[in-house]
Amino acid sequence: MQNPESHGIQFRLPMPSKKYEQLAAELELRISTHQVKPGERLSSVRELGRMKQVGVNTVVRALEILEDKGLIVSKPQSGFYVLGPRVASSVTQPRMRLSLPREVDVPALVSTVFESARHRELLPLGAACLSPELYPCESLNRITRRVVREQPRLVGSYELPPGNFEYLRQVSRRLEKFGAFVAPSELVATHGTMESLGLALRATCAPGDTVLIESPQYFGILQALQQLRLKVLELPTHPIDGVSLEQVEQALERHDIAAGLFTPNFSNPLGALMSDAKKAALVELFARYARPLIEDDIYADLSFQGLRPRPLKAWDAQGNVLTCASFSKTVSPGLKVGWLAPGRHMEKVKALQLASTMGCGSLSQQVMARYLASKEYERNLAELRLHCSVQVERISRHVLAHFPEGTRTTTPQGGFVLWVELPRRVDSVELYRRALEEGISTSPGTLFSTRERYRHYLRINCGNRWTPTLEQGLLRLARLATVLHRAS
Repeated sequence: MQNPESHGIQFRLPMPSKKYEQLAAELELRISTHQVKPGERLSSVRELGRMKQVGVNTVVRALEILEDKGLIVSKPQSGFYVLGPRVASSVTQPRMRLSLPREVDVPALVSTVFESARHRELLPLGAACLSPELYPCESLNRITRRVVREQPRLVGSYELPPGNFEYLRQVSRRLEKFGAFVAPSELVATHGTMESLGLALRATCAPGDTVLIESPQYFGILQALQQLRLKVLELPTHPIDGVSLEQVEQALERHDIAAGLFTPNFSNPLGALMSDAKKAALVELFARYARPLIEDDIYADLSFQGLRPRPLKAWDAQGNVLTCASFSKTVSPGLKVGWLAPGRHMEKVKALQLASTMGCGSLSQQVMARYLASKEYERNLAELRLHCSVQVERISRHVLAHFPEGTRTTTPQGGFVLWVELPRRVDSVELYRRALEEGISTSPGTLFSTRERYRHYLRINCGNRWTPTLEQGLLRLARLATVLHRAS
């Protein structure tokens, strides 16, 4: 078991002189000594002022100090919640040499992980899904009723590629805010990000071609690559800022790469975020080698800093970048509506979609268009970002406090998944099997590579609300990991 002392946390605080500094120091001491536990709500501003006999401004300034230190977080219309003392932690990056391209062989365990997401009796720590109550279901249902009432024959018609103009116009307007100027006519509506990625891969690659990817890589993408009979060349990915540009260039120089597929904004499972300079250089590199660059941008709206990072498309002057995304993580997984900005591959993408799904559903596109046009989208997105940031931080601290000594976690800046490095002797596949027997679903690290890497790594979904059930499930998972650690 780990404790704060094992990480060198000091509880001796300086003696401040101003009242708000004194109050901040007192509250920090209470947090550091666990008198107030992570996840608990602090007293309101007025209650604190009354208890400490200070003014409202004094309390506000004290809380601002704690917020700046990352000890508490403000939740709109709810109050301030404790995150707890920060713990130094960072996963180690496995040593990987630039290897040869190889075929993808996704283990059967992937299907089991997907299947477990359907069973409500399981604690869903495996599949990357948010709790259903976090989505704006009432608003979407209201909009759906209005659209059907106004257009009663809508469900009896097709919406052929590229899709509904108003929906694509709303997507175009959002992209423009982030420096990517893509006209509605340059977009294609899709059945979510996975269809977008599939179309992008089919438009740029043929069976047997090699795709350059990050490692670790989301197993759903590996599964798609396998189904398309494509080979992959895995590049080690830094948990903070993504792949090495030097290794990208080496791969493009030495191998016949058909396309690259990257998630520059909060990659899954690492949560890595490329800098703008690195994104620009990556786009330029693929343009120089005349190779298509496919971008998975599904988590970009879930930035913990509130500012959505720019997509690779913002630096694309030649139509060489194919950006894929959807609103499944931020608005509704059930509507199954996404989009693809295919650049110079537009006509091929439309033909491929017409021959496979004949386009995305008209009703879902119109509902999403109206929701995006409303002010509610940004309000809900702000709440969702806050929820994800708090949950990732809270679960990370919980894992570090209760899992075996030597456990580490990533520090993602967006999204809602956490990559956990266990002690080397803990087999995450065996942990997965034992956890499943206790009603807990996880994602073992071996699923995120084609080379049996990451055996002692684990991805945890942080999209659920914090409940006693979740807390007890994490404690049971920690106990199982500890048993495996001691037995090895």
